[in-house]
Amino acid sequence: VYDNPGTTHFTFTLDLYARLAQLEGVVSIKIPGQEMSPPDFTTHVERIRAATDNQVTIGISGDAFGAAGLTAGCDAWYTAVGGTLPTPMLAITRAAQNGEADQALELSAELQPLWDLFAEFGGSLRTTAAIAEHLGLVAPHSLPLPILGLTDAQKGKVAEVVETRNLD
Repeated sequence: VYDNPGTTHFTFTLDLYARLAQLEGVVSIKIPGQEMSPPDFTTHVERIRAATDNQVTIGISGDAFGAAGLTAGCDAWYTAVGGTLPTPMLAITRAAQNGEADQALELSAELQPLWDLFAEFGGSLRTTAAIAEHLGLVAPHSLPLPILGLTDAQKGKVAEVVETRNLD
């Protein structure tokens, strides 16, 4: 279903979520993060949960939306950078799990420069690879061809965010 005619942005309908939840082997549905008010996000998750008759877990994608999704009632956060930077992602998750929505959202807001880099560099994959390279978790030029890593200037921006935010 197209969200907007003439665009390539897809949106799943509640009916489609319900049909997917009935498929054998489907145990979780990953929903995209969206800019919404907290009450609207909670309502969105509740509608999906009702449509799926609690047959699946609901997970949020888009690292910048992790805190909002978890505090809105998502069961999981499908984070791209969590394996590379587990400490801040776990802190956000634990705050949300403990009902500390303001704390989870504040911790996520502190990572806004990282979320901005994801947006600037076309997603999380290349940025996360640059973080892993900067931290020495992987060798330089770690991405397989034909995927190109970030430029040296872009890697410099990533390193600056990692260092100024004390991410490790």
